[in-house]
Amino acid sequence: YTIGMLLAIFTVSTLVAQERINEAMIQTKMEINNPDNGQIPGGLPEGAMVMRFGDGDITSKIYFKNGMTKIETDMGMGKNQVIIDGINKKTTTLIEAMGRKMGFTSTDAEMQAMMQGGDSSRQRAMPNFNPEVFVEYLNDAKKIAGIVCKKAMLRYLNRKGEEVNQAVWYAPDVQMGEGFRMNDMMRAANIPGLEKIKGFPMEFETTRTNGATVHYTVTKLDLNAKVDDKTFVIPKDYDIKPMSEMRQGGPGMRFRMGGSM
Repeated sequence: YTIGMLLAIFTVSTLVAQERINEAMIQTKMEINNPDNGQIPGGLPEGAMVMRFGDGDITSKIYFKNGMTKIETDMGMGKNQVIIDGINKKTTTLIEAMGRKMGFTSTDAEMQAMMQGGDSSRQRAMPNFNPEVFVEYLNDAKKIAGIVCKKAMLRYLNRKGEEVNQAVWYAPDVQMGEGFRMNDMMRAANIPGLEKIKGFPMEFETTRTNGATVHYTVTKLDLNAKVDDKTFVIPKDYDIKPMSEMRQGGPGMRFRMGGSM
């Protein structure tokens, strides 16, 4: 090979590596150790079904194609699907548990309120946590799911004003396309600044303010997957309501999140 040919090969390889991914399938595992030992909050109406997100081992499959994301999650007691329209900012959550199939549609603001485990009054008392995050890139490297990953440190101040140094292993050559929202995929981890990393987060471990520890790992990252458009079609056998109805009083479904930062 001449120097010119080698340079051309290197240039093409770099362009391919930096190309944004618009179609992929991702498998993840999240191990969560919650100190409340699975206690269910009191004061719920009779007949209410409590769905807990964020306890025990959780495995997920994520499908992404042209701004659409589908997250299939197995929580042990039941399965749920989340279909996210990243362009139009609309989310449909489907839950199958205890012989029931139900779901709700939500806006970004409503979904954020649910994930923080509170109603509008709590949101006023504890506003969204969006600290300034600084990213430091380190030279440490290791393979995760067959991909060579690098280490980054996210540095920010928590709600108490304490400095946090959060280590994250990431795939530097993987950049997801428009509409892929990192925070939606990793809501249970609730780490600020993940979307700022120049690459795809592959593994991290963190501790929430309630004492729960979270270990997140990507077990498979298929960048050559062919995702069928039917993957994002909402099934007709679910009782789907607006989020506002799900948050009203009376018997029905209640949500409890595993904690927040």
